[in-house]
Amino acid sequence: MDFGYVVQLRLTGRRAVVFGGGPVAGSRVRDLLEAGAEVTVVTPSPGPHVDGFDPRVEVLRRAYEPGDLAGAAVAIATGEDDLDAAELWQESRTTGTLTSVLDDIPHCDFAAPAQVRRGDLRLTVSTGGTAPALAKRLRQHLEQELGPEWADLVDAVGRARERALPRTGPFAKWAADWEDALADLDGLVALAADGQFGAIHDHVLAHVAASKATA
Repeated sequence: MDFGYVVQLRLTGRRAVVFGGGPVAGSRVRDLLEAGAEVTVVTPSPGPHVDGFDPRVEVLRRAYEPGDLAGAAVAIATGEDDLDAAELWQESRTTGTLTSVLDDIPHCDFAAPAQVRRGDLRLTVSTGGTAPALAKRLRQHLEQELGPEWADLVDAVGRARERALPRTGPFAKWAADWEDALADLDGLVALAADGQFGAIHDHVLAHVAASKATA
């Protein structure tokens, strides 16, 4: 399938270029800023979604020109402006820039999946570019199912993990203890929804601390 290998990119401090000035470009810009990228927008028609809403964004008010990908780790063309996708793609092969031209699979290194965000938790839904509208609908369904308490649960479990590190016992024992600690997921979510973060913390440590005690 297209886009069959799913990864998360570390873009902190790296250059990203977005071609387009409409709402799709704005959405991609916000995602890239959240990832810590240094974002440049190239468009002859910058709308309010990309122009002036964040001082960190450099906006070049013109069409694509060869050389725009210099030093860029990632480039996204949203299809909101006229752009020669083949020319952009050819430059990306020279610069080594991961590139995505929306709705143009032959000119894509990657596709951005639909995401459900709950704090540090990311659930992604992808159809490999086959049915993006279905991926969006499934994302909306998951957003209704997973409330904000999931972000709190991730934070509480993460703090417990920091306390339990460094692992000193065998990895197999560590992994098994984590499975036990998280077995009652519904119960842990209920504790998070009730604000009982200390109880989550203590519950997790009671299981995974055994990995250190028996090392």
